[in-house]
Amino acid sequence: MPSPRQEDPAIEALRGFAALMVMAAHYTHLVSAQPGAWGFATTGVDLFFVLSGFVFGPYFFGKPLPLVPHLLRRFFRLYPLYLLALVTYAVLKMPDPSAWRYFALHAVMGHTLDSPAIAFFYNPAFWSLPAEVEFYLALPLLAWLATRVRFAWVFGAALAAHLLLVAFAVPGEGVTARAIATVHLPGLLVEFCLGAAAWWLAQKQSGGLHGAARLAAGVLAVAGACWLFARFLVPGAPESAVASIWVGGNIGVMAGLGYALVVSAVAARPGVMARWALALCLLAGQLSYGVYLFHNAAPQLLGRAGMAMSGGLALAACVLLTVMLAFVLHHAVEAPLRNLGRDLSRRASRPAA
Repeated sequence: MPSPRQEDPAIEALRGFAALMVMAAHYTHLVSAQPGAWGFATTGVDLFFVLSGFVFGPYFFGKPLPLVPHLLRRFFRLYPLYLLALVTYAVLKMPDPSAWRYFALHAVMGHTLDSPAIAFFYNPAFWSLPAEVEFYLALPLLAWLATRVRFAWVFGAALAAHLLLVAFAVPGEGVTARAIATVHLPGLLVEFCLGAAAWWLAQKQSGGLHGAARLAAGVLAVAGACWLFARFLVPGAPESAVASIWVGGNIGVMAGLGYALVVSAVAARPGVMARWALALCLLAGQLSYGVYLFHNAAPQLLGRAGMAMSGGLALAACVLLTVMLAFVLHHAVEAPLRNLGRDLSRRASRPAA
C-alpha cells in the first residue's frame, strides 16, 4: 500500500522512535532520581540528524536542489511550530519577569551561541534546532561540493572537523568558541553525512543478506555506544575525566554510526505492509516534531492545572498529554503550513511565462 506523498514508513517510524527516546530521557526524573544509563536516550537527537541526512541524501549524489523552493519548504516545515512552542514556553514562565528575556534570541535561533543556561532557558530540546537549520542552509553548498569533489571528501572533512573539536576539548573550559562549534554544524555535520551515506547504501544494497548484516551491525554499534555511555558518562562512573571527555565528545557519532546502519537496512524495504502498520508508522512520523517540541511543556501544563502527580501516574499523564498536543497541533498548524510551503515551493519552481 503506497503511503501519501511517498513517505517511507520506516523513516517515519524512526522519526517517532527518536522523539520517544528524547522524551524518555527528559521524563526519567518523574520516576527516578538517578536516570543512569537512560541518559543514553538523548542520542535520539543524533538519530534525528542521521534521518535528516538520509532524507536529503539524494542531493549529495547529484539530484538537483533548487535553492528558493528548498528554503521555502524547510521554513514552513520547521519554523511555525517552533515559534508556537517558543511562545508556549515563554507564557508558561509567566509571571516571572524574565519570561520573555531571551525570546528574541531564541526566535532567531541564536540561543546556543552563549551559555547553556540561555540555550535551555525555555526548553532543553531547543538546542538541536540551530544545527538543523544550519544544515538546511548549507545543504545547497554541500551538495554542490559533493558532486564535484565526491561525497567521500565532504564526509572526511566533516569527520576531521568533529574529531579536531573533540581533541582540543579542555575539562571545565566553559563556553568557548570550540565548545559552541561542537553543538553547531562544524561538530555535527558528520552525523548528517552518516545519514547521506546510509541513503547511498540503501540504494546500492537494499534488503536481503546485506541488509540483515547492516541491521545487526547497527544494533551492535548502538549497544556498544550505550555501554560506553554507562561506563564513562553516568554520574559516579569510575573512569578518568580525560577518557570521559573523549568518549562523551564522540558518543553521538558512535551512536549515529549505528543508527545510520539500521536506517540503511530498514528504509525502502520491498514488500507489502499491513494497513494498520502503515498507518501507525506514518502517524509516528507526523507526531514526532510536535512530541519533540512540546514534551517538556506537558509537566508544566499539568502542574499549572493543579494536577500534582508523581511516579508512573505522572509519566503516563505527561506522555498522553504530549501525544494529544502533538496530534492536535499537527492537524491544526503543522500540516496546513507544511502544505502551504510545498505549494509555494511548487510555484517558485515553475519557469516564468
